[in-house]
Parts: sequence; structure tokens; C-alpha cells
Amino acid sequence: MTLLERLYEAAAPRLCGKRVQDVRIGSHLVGVLLDSGEFGAAYALPGERQTPEPVFPDPARYVGMPAVELAAGLKQEDLVARALGMAAANAVARPEPGHCLEDPDALTTVPVRPADTVGLVGFIRSIHRRIEGRVNRIIVFDRSLDGEPGISPEEQQPELLPLCDVVFVTGSAVTNGTLEAVLPWCRRARDIVVIGPSTPLYPEAFAGTGVTVIAGATWPPEHHQAALAGIGAGKRFHDMHGLTRRWALRVG
Repeated sequence: MTLLERLYEAAAPRLCGKRVQDVRIGSHLVGVLLDSGEFGAAYALPGERQTPEPVFPDPARYVGMPAVELAAGLKQEDLVARALGMAAANAVARPEPGHCLEDPDALTTVPVRPADTVGLVGFIRSIHRRIEGRVNRIIVFDRSLDGEPGISPEEQQPELLPLCDVVFVTGSAVTNGTLEAVLPWCRRARDIVVIGPSTPLYPEAFAGTGVTVIAGATWPPEHHQAALAGIGAGKRFHDMHGLTRRWALRVG
């Protein structure tokens, strides 16, 4: 069973009996509001699309759909369907006290050391900014920035990721299905952290994968309408970080 299939299996029981109340499909994010009052969002994978100006489906087509049916998009190849499925799963993620770490900041939870080589799968700017100059080496992979200075070619992952002591992987690697290909190359890493607001907070789905920490976010009810409006207006996660609550969960 793939990781996306495990995520669907973990989320499906929580989604049964619920329906989609509202959907936003933005240029960077998608958001799903359920009739239970729960809300989730996910990265819309703009860097993965074949055309720069894709035609998105009408969000109204999803209103009233059983939430578990929308989440089944996690098992499809279509990127919009998969992103919407991730948003639906994120809407019902419930971080459990037994897994929650005291500090939701993944860089405090997973400290880096001066001698470390740190890998970033996805150019996570906030992480890069905070560790630059504090570690021995940073190796960055990001297919949407391929060819730019400081970005290592994706085909070098099998060679370079085994050198890393800590690896941070963007949550979008779960949605686009590339995380599982990367993990076997991170065999030296003492910590593998999946991080970003769209990271699905289901520790049970990551058990046995090698991932040690998942760091993501939930959206308090009082911010749901602002989040929907922001997503529809084309905002990114960093434009709306004040609307979220951050979590860091230990896997296993």
C-alpha cells in the first residue's frame, strides 16, 4: 500500500457521513470546508503542472459531495483531484497528545549541528534561512527551480541524500507522490522531517517509512472564511500563516 493510500485509509473513517460544504481552488492552494465545520488546505502543486495556465474545474461541482469521495482523489493521478483529496484529509486530522511535541517549531524539535550536512527536498526558504551559516553544508533539491544557482539536479538525489545527517522534505512531496522514492536514499539521516502547512498530520500513516517527525498546521474555526477567501485570491501559505496553528508530531 502506498503512503497516499495509507493516508486515505486513515482519514476515511473520520470523513464518513460528512459532505463538502465549500471548495476553493487557487493558483497556489486548494481549500475544503466540510458541513461538520472542519477545514483543510493543501498545496496545489503549481510547479508540477504541464501548462502554465491550467484550466481548473469549477469548485461548485464538489459542493454536496460525500467528503470521503473527495478524499479518494488521493489515489488518483490528476493533480487537482489529489490536492483536493489531501485538503479533505487535512480537514479531519486530529493531532493526538501522545504524539505532539512541546514545541511546534521543527527546528527546535529537530536541532541541527555545526558539522551536519542538511538536505532540503523542496526549497523550504524558512528552513534554509535559519540554518544557513550554522551547518557544514546545505543540499537543496527543487524540480520547479531546476537550473538555478544553489539547486542540485534531481538526478543527484541518490548520490547526495545519503550524505545528509538531517533531511527536511516539503509536505508537497507527499501530495505529488515523490516522498517514497526519496526516503531510501536518506538512510544516514538521524531525522527525516516532513514539513509545511499541507503536511498530513497522520503519524500512523508514516510509521515504518523512516520519517521521524511530521510538522504541519490546522486551521481554527474562526479563520475558515478568511482562509477560503485568501485561497480564492491566490494567496500562498506564508501569506496566511497567522490563520493557522502549527504542530510537530513524532512518528512512531
